[in-house]
Amino acid sequence: MEKKIVSLLFAALALHGGDLFEERCAKCHNQIQKPLKPIFFDYLLHYSSERRVKEAMREQLLNPDPAKSITGQKEPFLHPIDPDELDILLQIYWNRYKVIGKIR
Repeated sequence: MEKKIVSLLFAALALHGGDLFEERCAKCHNQIQKPLKPIFFDYLLHYSSERRVKEAMREQLLNPDPAKSITGQKEPFLHPIDPDELDILLQIYWNRYKVIGKIR
C-alpha cells in the first residue's frame, strides 16, 4: 500500500513537473546538442530495468565519474543538480521515454 502511495505521488509530481524537467534538463541538453532520448536508451540497454536505470543515472548525476559513464561524458555537468529534485526529474524522464505500454 505504501509503495502505491509513493508511486502515485511521483506520478502526480511528474505530471506537474514537466516545466521543471524542461528547465533543469531539456534546456541544457538542447543547447549542448546531447539529446536525452539516446541517453535514455543507452542506459536502458545497459541496465535493463527501471530501478537499475534510475539508480545508475542518479549516481552518475550526483557523483559524475568519466570511468563509469556509459554515454562518454568526460566533462563535469554545467549546473549542479538538486538531489531533492532528482527523483522527480528521473521519474519524468522515465515516463517520457519508456517504451513499455507505448508499443501497439
